[in-house]
Amino acid sequence: MTMHPEPDTSARRETGTLADDTGTLADDTGAHATRLERARTYGFLTTATPGARFVAKPRSHDDGPAQGMFLGPIGGPAFSRDLTGRFTRWHLEPGTHVLADVDAAFLALHWVQDGEHHHVRLRADDVTGHETAVLYPVSYERFSGAKLPFSVTLSAFSPVIPGLEAESALPVVVFDVQIEPLPGSGSLPAVDVALFWPNLNGWNATPVTTADRGDRAWPGQHHAGNINAAADAPVPGAFVLQERVAATAAVAEPRSVCVSAGGSADWFSRQVQFKTDQNATGVPDEEQYFTIGAIAHTFATTGRLGVTPDGSWPAHWHEPIGSAVAAHTGAGRSRAGARFVVAFDWPRVRFGAGRTWRRRYAATGSPPTAIELAVTAHRSATRWLATIDAWHEDTLRRLERAGWSPSVAGCVVNELGLLGALGSAWVDGTLPGHEQPAHAVLRQSEHLGVLEGFDEGYYYYNTSDLWHYAFPAVSLHWPRLAGVVFGDLADALAGEDARERPVYRVAENRPMLRAHTLPHDLGCAQEDPFVQLNGYVMRDDPNTWRDLTPAHVLARFVHARLTGQPVDDDSWRRLTAAAELHADIADRGHGAPRHDEFGDSTWDNLALRGHSTYTAALSTAMWSVLAHESQERGADPHVYERRRAAAAGVLSQLWNGEFFRAASEGKYVDAIMPDSVFGLFQADLCGVPTGVDRDQLRSHLRAGYEICHLGYDGGRVGPLLIGERELRHYSRDGGEELQVNEVLIGSGWMFAAMLRHYGLAAEADDVAGSLREVLYGHSGLQFRTPAAVDRYGRFRAPLNLRPLAAWWLAVPGH
Repeated sequence: MTMHPEPDTSARRETGTLADDTGTLADDTGAHATRLERARTYGFLTTATPGARFVAKPRSHDDGPAQGMFLGPIGGPAFSRDLTGRFTRWHLEPGTHVLADVDAAFLALHWVQDGEHHHVRLRADDVTGHETAVLYPVSYERFSGAKLPFSVTLSAFSPVIPGLEAESALPVVVFDVQIEPLPGSGSLPAVDVALFWPNLNGWNATPVTTADRGDRAWPGQHHAGNINAAADAPVPGAFVLQERVAATAAVAEPRSVCVSAGGSADWFSRQVQFKTDQNATGVPDEEQYFTIGAIAHTFATTGRLGVTPDGSWPAHWHEPIGSAVAAHTGAGRSRAGARFVVAFDWPRVRFGAGRTWRRRYAATGSPPTAIELAVTAHRSATRWLATIDAWHEDTLRRLERAGWSPSVAGCVVNELGLLGALGSAWVDGTLPGHEQPAHAVLRQSEHLGVLEGFDEGYYYYNTSDLWHYAFPAVSLHWPRLAGVVFGDLADALAGEDARERPVYRVAENRPMLRAHTLPHDLGCAQEDPFVQLNGYVMRDDPNTWRDLTPAHVLARFVHARLTGQPVDDDSWRRLTAAAELHADIADRGHGAPRHDEFGDSTWDNLALRGHSTYTAALSTAMWSVLAHESQERGADPHVYERRRAAAAGVLSQLWNGEFFRAASEGKYVDAIMPDSVFGLFQADLCGVPTGVDRDQLRSHLRAGYEICHLGYDGGRVGPLLIGERELRHYSRDGGEELQVNEVLIGSGWMFAAMLRHYGLAAEADDVAGSLREVLYGHSGLQFRTPAAVDRYGRFRAPLNLRPLAAWWLAVPGH
């Protein structure tokens, strides 16, 4: 064990000298102020933890109302800092959501004033004023109060930047601390800023759903072999490498985390390793060398790291360890800044069944190390922020020009954070010996998986019925990556899994995946995703979903329109083969199939019977688009035109003079589903006429607004998925009160987009405004968007894929 009793001054710099673009940090005051004001104007803004207006329904997890934005890449480790400044939510492995207040992770500030040492941690309970403003992918916290003789702003982000695909996979988090004098107070005193960070290697949560993990704590911490070491880097700063040493190479996990300080400070220091809890030895915490108590006390009283005994040693299994890095600025400056980067080099993903993949950032022959990732972030952060500025300005301007309010525009931007918050896995190739089996349906080596949610029943990647609502969020910003998902779905359409298993609702064996049928999902994180598909074939049978094929065909063509990437010949053959099966199911020349088995639609908890508007509208639109595409390809469109006319005929029978009825038979024969015509909307976006009267569409949407939005709690929480003018509450279907008597957030966003598209601007504003208030109007639901809410203040399935449908508001009309 090496000892470092004196400060490490090798990382000094001359004031104002910069490496690449790192040093613009302290001189970027104008851009920083503009960014902060933009976040305040458009984004989520609060000065305190909001009250909990909503509570979780049974079987849904509830993280509480203090949660903040997730930080981390697409497909990599992610965590969030809450509204009190504590790190409390952790997605260290794909599909694993843990709520745990990790006290050993924090930022701290020290300064000397009038000969006295002062110290605060950058947490709300250490100051009198704490403001949080968030505009994805950047969060801002502003600290003020009598204890602080200057203003402090902490910003945090990861480079999940639209248009920058490679950067969006980088597992780095950047923290910038900006310090400025108060008006009229002159220059700054000497200021020291530190980041304390635990070694997270070996922190594994129990593989159960979040709601079932009762203690909400780290039940699987195993620190054996964790070790930290000082590291050198080609940029000024202080770097520590946190690693893990295995007993043998056969069980070694090539994992390391680099914790670093840089920016425009005068010099830097570090404490390489310490235990992050205390020992019951009778010695005061601040005198227990090699522990966080002594290190934190020393920084609080001197502003220095590395002045108490330090070292590097392999930890025991029950010995949590951490590191700290600091940036130091001398007195007399007009402003000061420090930049910290946490970089995760965790290049492998091992899913529940054991198959191990490479993360996308590590798929090349020589992937970057943790130190190289950190250096890239230090050198690139200022450029990344400028790119984010440009994207914010362009996107917010487009949304406002489309008619949306600033608060709704900012809400749409913040909802993009769901992509990284939903336990995403972005992998490219398996390790040797872990290859996909020959019978695997998916043939690509690269896959993107985004969970539907973290609770039981939602724990699947790329659930196709939700993807059809969510995909514009990806297509508009990372078009090739959206194409990867559509490529997997195309492979699934061309495949088959004839193995049978019981389906419990119908009490009979059914095949896992029928030919020319889209799977419900691309697998579960705790099983063998991207190999074992359709994990939802258990309680219900999604092979029977009558609306899934037309929804997918339309989504694929809208994706082509948004990205300018035409549907290729191979995909065309697969889409048309699936459409032929859809035509066979829609027998007797109807062009749209009936619902005759409970759960045979994507709204599988609604007892739809006979023909439904949802499926008939999707079918009408699909046949219209296929007829148009056939003609473009020089083929005879007659068969598709005939089917379009038949499906439109079914739809006309559902018209009651005011709206299209939800179903032709059964319980919902007099009900309306506001977004049930979204298939026709998608055909319209593709520039393809469907033959359905536009005035009827407007009337349907207007009726949906009156009955399901204004008629449900006065529009306070958004539009019901399904409702009737004289009926305020339905009995539950299928054993659970799901979908019925609920506002489906993603469905509501789709409805708002359609309202504006068809000229009902005031109604669109009202619906979108209500949804925004539910999510970001100090309801306590911010950054944990649920699948659904109701008028009684309950929510279901927080962190859900369908609400990415907010990005339909940014889809330009044809």
